Amino acid sequence: MAENPNCTVYVGNLDERVCDRVLYDILIQAGRVVDLYIPRDKETDKPKGFAFAKYETEEIAEYAVKLFSGLVTLYNRTLKFALVVLHHPLAVTSIHASPKQ
Repeated sequence: MAENPNCTVYVGNLDERVCDRVLYDILIQAGRVVDLYIPRDKETDKPKGFAFAKYETEEIAEYAVKLFSGLVTLYNRTLKFALVVLHHPLAVTSIHASPKQ
């Protein structure tokens, strides 16, 4: 089965104190997370303030964005959630935020 490249959710506005486990425990509430990546600065090794969570399906990723947008706050920061849309497996072409309701 071919891998679906559109199952990734951008998570922004992360405080540097947020660890992988805490973020994973939140994200798993929407569905199975198959990968979680929190980029770090090469010089300081501190988190860059955002993450990418890959879900099992595109539908779960869409649900996660709708479920969490505007509702998750860690260390007094409301996290931002958006779908990452890939038109080519090696290029991020756009990030789609959940529409305000």
